Amino acid sequence: MLSIFRMELRRSPVLTALPVLIAVDLAVLFGRTRYWVGVWPEASAAAQMVTLFLGPVLAAIAAWQAGRASRAQMPESLLAAARPGWQIESARLAATLTLGFTAYAVGCLVAAAVSLPDAGPGFLWPSYILMGANTLILFAAAGHLAGRWSPSPAFTPVVCALGGFVVMMGVGQNLGLFVLSGTPDQMLRLQPIAVHFAFAAALTVLAVTLPRPHAATGRLPRWPPSVVQRLSVVVPAAGAAFALVAVPAAGEVRAERPATAVRPLCGKVAGVPSQVCVWPEHRKYLADLVSMAGHVSRIPQPWIKMPRRMSEYGLMPTSMGDGGFDVTEGHVRTAAIAMSNSVFYTSFPKCRPPAERRDAWQLAKDRVTLWLEYRAMAEDPGVADAGLSMSGVSQAQADAAAAVRMPESAQRKWTAQQFTVLRTSGCSP
Repeated sequence: MLSIFRMELRRSPVLTALPVLIAVDLAVLFGRTRYWVGVWPEASAAAQMVTLFLGPVLAAIAAWQAGRASRAQMPESLLAAARPGWQIESARLAATLTLGFTAYAVGCLVAAAVSLPDAGPGFLWPSYILMGANTLILFAAAGHLAGRWSPSPAFTPVVCALGGFVVMMGVGQNLGLFVLSGTPDQMLRLQPIAVHFAFAAALTVLAVTLPRPHAATGRLPRWPPSVVQRLSVVVPAAGAAFALVAVPAAGEVRAERPATAVRPLCGKVAGVPSQVCVWPEHRKYLADLVSMAGHVSRIPQPWIKMPRRMSEYGLMPTSMGDGGFDVTEGHVRTAAIAMSNSVFYTSFPKCRPPAERRDAWQLAKDRVTLWLEYRAMAEDPGVADAGLSMSGVSQAQADAAAAVRMPESAQRKWTAQQFTVLRTSGCSP
């Protein structure tokens, strides 16, 4: 068995294409985004994201490998071989998976290496890596099964590659085959991953045990008399069907991560009794977030009241919701948006204006919160808004951007005008 595996490993087209696969792996890893560097869950998600391309490619290679015996007119030789056919097919599929996993492992190790200096304690999250491994097994098994039934050297591999990519792009994320990103406030559930592995394992067994159809007639050979051989086909087929049905029933692959799972990492805002807390995995953003809160606390206007604690989303959930900030794809501006709202409602009590004054109240509120965002970012509004969609607040955005460029005394008068509108809107708590 081991000698067959080594022979298949040497003959596998993946061996020749391995440098190309590794290059594609690294190109996808670093070419899409780089905000994941230094954040363990994000680096883990980025490492498994490459299976969006590696999976379909591996399916094509597995199809080519599986059909090689038929193209060489060897089916009769395989049937007359001393070893059972499933052992030969297993060795062939194992060789394909070994080289595919090698390319995948290189990407995972590189992602870990570049994240290690900034990420702090921890390592890649195993659940994300297992998700990627499951995707590779699933596509390799599907390609192997297709190649045995249709041993075309070009048509079947191309169909497997294109079909696999269409599946991944169309329903792959909904089926839990991959995720685009991994935030610290979310985690992957083990139950759906286990169901996916069960389906991949059943399909793998079926790919190597299902009898190959005769080349001349296209029909399956006479049903083998052995009970063991019967079971080797029926059991994995039934298991694959059952697991496929169980995939939707397993529920969403992602879930909220409990705040009790970690100890938040907090930084004190200088000069005020306030602190900013983040998930430990987002430690690289803490200094910038504390600095942003400090910019707001030092605005020389007496109405500003800083909340005692500003936490990242998921760390302080309440029955009324979660008012925490988040860092979206490496952008701290999204945190500034939540911080400014927190400061605003700490300084100005929440209220509900009458319907006839609601638009004026909302415009004044948007102006003040956007002005606070710009002050928190401590940079020109054009730079602060780069790459951020601000639809629905264009007038307030323009007004706040103009205000933040005024001298400090003029900004004080401008905010006083906005608070006059807010206080005279007939708000009720």
